[in-house]
Amino acid sequence: MSDQSSEQAALERANLDARIAFAAASFLLAYAFAALLDRVGAPERFVGGAPPYFTILGLGALGFLLHSMRVSVYYTAGRALPAAYAGFANAAIVIALLLPFGARLAGQSWAIGAIGGVFIGLAAAGLYFGPLLRKTGVFSISELLCARFPSAATRVGFIGAVALSSTLLAAAGGLIAVNALVELTGANRAFAAFLVAASTLIIAGPGGLSGVMWASAAAAGVATLGFGWPIAALSLHDALPSGLIFGGSASTEAAQLLVSWRVAPAPMGLIAELATTLAAALGVASLAPVLAASLATPDRRSARRAGYSALFWSIVIALLAAAAMAVSALSLARATVGQPPERLPRTVYQASERGLISVCGYSVRGPSEAQRACAAKGYAPGAPLAASDIRPIDGDFLLGFLPQAAELGAASSGLIASALVALGLALGASGLQACATAFGHDALYRLRGEIDLTSRRLAVNRITLVAVSTLAYVAAVAGVFTPGALVAAALAVSASCLAPSLGLAFWPRAGDREALIAVCGGAVGLFAALAVAETPNRFEIYALCALAGATIGGAFGLISGLASRSDKPAARAFITRMLRGDAQMLQPDKGA
Repeated sequence: MSDQSSEQAALERANLDARIAFAAASFLLAYAFAALLDRVGAPERFVGGAPPYFTILGLGALGFLLHSMRVSVYYTAGRALPAAYAGFANAAIVIALLLPFGARLAGQSWAIGAIGGVFIGLAAAGLYFGPLLRKTGVFSISELLCARFPSAATRVGFIGAVALSSTLLAAAGGLIAVNALVELTGANRAFAAFLVAASTLIIAGPGGLSGVMWASAAAAGVATLGFGWPIAALSLHDALPSGLIFGGSASTEAAQLLVSWRVAPAPMGLIAELATTLAAALGVASLAPVLAASLATPDRRSARRAGYSALFWSIVIALLAAAAMAVSALSLARATVGQPPERLPRTVYQASERGLISVCGYSVRGPSEAQRACAAKGYAPGAPLAASDIRPIDGDFLLGFLPQAAELGAASSGLIASALVALGLALGASGLQACATAFGHDALYRLRGEIDLTSRRLAVNRITLVAVSTLAYVAAVAGVFTPGALVAAALAVSASCLAPSLGLAFWPRAGDREALIAVCGGAVGLFAALAVAETPNRFEIYALCALAGATIGGAFGLISGLASRSDKPAARAFITRMLRGDAQMLQPDKGA
């Protein structure tokens, strides 16, 4: 029997490796073909625009081909995702979370603040909470919390917090991809929003978590290639500034440029940065899409290995993105500083016409408009410009602008656009899947006494997917929100509403009342703090508000627990089984 099982496992792994090799070869051939077209003189707009559209098509096809009606595949990817691929997929989701704050990657220290908090939260999620969820056999973090605190009111609170944070991430991922298509390829916004919404729906709808994980793994590969290829090309031509990545003089110069351009915000002080670190760590550690990769692995050890893999690849891709952004900032400054406004590079005028770069505080369409704009600011005709006079709009644009600033060609521009689109799709699809799981499984199935038909559960899932993707489409077309605000809000909801309850789940004196108080107190504290915040559209403000909510919710839950009866045998037994018991401590899902 053991020989047959090992032979079957080897055969399944060989088939898996063959499918992965085929998908990787398809993407590489497509990008190589774009590079060949660039070399033979094909139109730059076509060469730069074709790769991101192929990426959308490829990731959508990958999700569609993994369709399944099996609950175990739909909600947990069959518990068969190898640890290396699960970690690689999770890295794509985490880097997508960081993209709206990408300027901090190149312009600030990673030790504290938003970047440090995200990596600390990823370590906690990948190395402890994710393996713990995998050990218990649950389908999501909300299912574990609902099992620990089983009252209907707490269940509604947990499901609502997971659904809200996941919906915000789905909209943020869609906006990242749409903005990349609009800014880097010149696509129509409504068309780009429809294409991205349809693609995320196709990735998450037919195959559930299986489609999301494999599409995210492919997105991580595209991001590694897209950010890494320009850096490698510059290194081969000795055009990469020395000391760029690990705090050298070039890195310091780029950081100063980003701060002077107001692309990277100035630090708010040590206490605020430490609070931001803690809030970001709490938000990521309890975020459903980040924990989903652990649930798809075969066992607890595999989930922990996936956590190490996610940490490694997240740091690698973040370093590549930081280097690309720094090179782009330095190249833009060196091409424009000291030049008169009528002699700027053509690419600067083109970007300024689309509102992506301001010249002397204005969007200009050519040399004459640039000269008039700088004259209104007091510059004499032919006077050289300073670095602060040419200001890019955000860090995402700087990433996409690198090939033009460093004259790397249209193929490199298409690769970076593909990386941004792929990461946005990965985040959007993972948010869709987490939200649908909260409604279709944690709400419908468990609340109905585990008697609901599999077909009805999956139908509810897909209706939820359509509704959330429609909301994401409307948000992308309207352009009212920014990806950064949506990601910050999602992390704030997770940190203030889920993290305190997750902490109480390990305390034997905490019961349903304490969990409900923690959820409600966290939500009230968060939204009250946001209501009185003067500048809410900044990650640090959301983080401080989230920390206020988490503190209020956790403190009220703690006080309530200390005032309650200390003897709670059911809670103590659950914690003992959760920490020291065997796997599948909950009643197994009938479809799994």
